[in-house]
Amino acid sequence: MEEMDVQLVVFDLDGTLIGASMDFTEIKRKLRNKLLEEGIPEELIGDLTPMYETLVQISQKTGISFEHLHSFLVNLEVERSKESYLFEGARELLEFLKDKGLKLALMTRSSRKATEFTLKKHKIKEFFNLIITRDDVSWKDVKPNNGHLKVILDYFRIPSTKVVVVGDHGYDLIPAKALGTLSVLITSNESGRMSFKIDEEATFEVKTIKEAIDLFKRLLNTYVVVPAYNEEKTIGNVLEDLLKYFKEKEIIVVNDGSKDRTKEIAIEKGVVVLSHLVNRGLGGALGTGIRYALLKGAEIIITFDADGQHLVEDALKVMKPVIEGKADFAIGSRLKGDISQMPFVKKIGNFALDFITFIFAKNYIADSQSGLRCLNRQCASKIKITCDRYAVSSEILIEASRHKCKIIEVPIRAIYTEYTKKKGTNVLEGVKIAFNLLLDKLR
Repeated sequence: MEEMDVQLVVFDLDGTLIGASMDFTEIKRKLRNKLLEEGIPEELIGDLTPMYETLVQISQKTGISFEHLHSFLVNLEVERSKESYLFEGARELLEFLKDKGLKLALMTRSSRKATEFTLKKHKIKEFFNLIITRDDVSWKDVKPNNGHLKVILDYFRIPSTKVVVVGDHGYDLIPAKALGTLSVLITSNESGRMSFKIDEEATFEVKTIKEAIDLFKRLLNTYVVVPAYNEEKTIGNVLEDLLKYFKEKEIIVVNDGSKDRTKEIAIEKGVVVLSHLVNRGLGGALGTGIRYALLKGAEIIITFDADGQHLVEDALKVMKPVIEGKADFAIGSRLKGDISQMPFVKKIGNFALDFITFIFAKNYIADSQSGLRCLNRQCASKIKITCDRYAVSSEILIEASRHKCKIIEVPIRAIYTEYTKKKGTNVLEGVKIAFNLLLDKLR
């Protein structure tokens, strides 16, 4: 069973793996009182956000030893660690990822002393290949600054696209986004940590660390089906983009009787190549690819066009609701995004086909002809593909709707070049699709 090409998972500690009855608001209150007892002016203390950096600034402005001030915070952190508890599912997730052969690292704003105490108490230190606390980097590099995570990436020498950061806070998302890693946000805020709003969004979200187990099981068993017919001009670049996130054996190129070098280029990239001796059309290619992925045990299946129209970053967005278990089927909607570059003829054809698809599916999808889709195993297994050519895009939605699969649309941006404008569905092809659908339903 092949996995999405995740090689390293970087965990936050407090609020992600462990919680405690003493929350960070309480630590702030106690630290403030201690600083006031030391005679530190109120205006220098401020709201103590963030606490560690505020202590550095107080030391610089007053000349008081930073080690002395820092000891107050460390003692409070150790006090919190003594009453800490491991979140349900945390150990199981660490065991699962280790069993999969992944590297694990810890990136925490806590002190080395408190971190070591916590890891020893809960007997989870042995899971981590590397532990980087705030004491191990310059105060200017502590997260949310990028330096904290960069130390970890440099140590392992693993490309950022093959790394997942798991945390419960904006401080975890900011460096992940800046350095280009994937991210999983734990949203339940169980530790009582103060709220923190940022513009950055996580790649994936779950309520609890326990739910993250199922998320990783799906994530690490995702396959991509790429139907291709005479795509030698674009297939190489498309596969290079996909290989940033997926292993070669997870990418299935269905060479649909191509007469050019599509097959040879795909083989050179090391991906799985399934070939039709004759051109069977989009439906035939998708059917072959999806059946193969299911036979390999795929939990998640993505379909991705070979003409360079899709962005791999949009594939991650389309995956999101399915990976999170919020949908059975997600489709990338070009018509919910910027359609200014879409050729007028394609707009008319798509609108007509959307309406026809709605009649049969009883479910209106704004971009029923999009080639960027994500399905979970349960939904994909129920879909019976009978249309060989472009009618398959409507047929898949009709089948999914008939089987009560939950469908979600995700806005995406399509790349329109002179090459991609010639591909896909035009008005004439749309009429053919409508005719085929009507014939099929009248049989």
